[in-house]
Amino acid sequence: MNTWIKSILVTMVFAGSVFSQGKMTEFNAGLLAPKDAKSGFYGGVNFGRMVDENIGVSLGVHVYYSSYTKEEKVGASKDGQIVISDKATKLDQSATLIPLFFQLHYTGPITQSMDLKVTAGVGYEFLWNSVTNFDEGKDATDFFSGFGWNVGAGISLPISRASDFYGEVFYHGGAPSREAGKTKEGLPVRSEIDMGGLGVRIGLRLYSFGL
Repeated sequence: MNTWIKSILVTMVFAGSVFSQGKMTEFNAGLLAPKDAKSGFYGGVNFGRMVDENIGVSLGVHVYYSSYTKEEKVGASKDGQIVISDKATKLDQSATLIPLFFQLHYTGPITQSMDLKVTAGVGYEFLWNSVTNFDEGKDATDFFSGFGWNVGAGISLPISRASDFYGEVFYHGGAPSREAGKTKEGLPVRSEIDMGGLGVRIGLRLYSFGL
C-alpha cells in the first residue's frame, strides 16, 4: 500500500475519534476550470463534525461535469417567417470527475457579521471520459483515477443560529491516470489528464445536521 494511502487512512481514523463533536453538513455548487478539460460544474456535499467552534473535519463527495458537442450546419429551410437550420452532430464528449476527500475546515471571525473560511482536503478521485466521434465511428469511455487535493479560502456569513452562507475561491489539484500499454522498447506508458485548476463555489453550512 502506498505511503500516502496509509497517511489518509490514519488521518481518517483520527477524524473518527473527534466526530463525537457537533454535526456539520455543507452543500456547495460552483465552477472548476481544469488545465486539460473544459470548464464545468463543480459541486458536492461535505459530512462532518466540529472539533471546536473554529475547527471542523469532514468527508466530502464532489462532482465535476463538463460536456462538448461539435455540430455542422448541413441545410436550412424557411417556414413562413421562421428559418429552420439543420445541424449534424459530429462529436459528443463528456467528462465526469468524482473526488472523495477528507477535509479540514477553519472558520474564524473577521468582523462581527463575517468570518474567514478556509478549507483543505486530500483524497482519491475517479474520472470517466466519454467520446462519441460520428466521423470516425468511435464510441468509447476511458477510466482514469489517482490522488487529488484541494485548498480554498473565502468568507462565511451567518444567516441563522444554525446555518452559514459562504463563498470560496479554491484550487483543485490532481492528474488521474491509467495504464496505456508499452513502448516499442517495452517501457510502460501512462496516460493522464491534468485536472488542476482554479474554481469558485458558494454553499450552505448547516450545524446540528448530518451523519
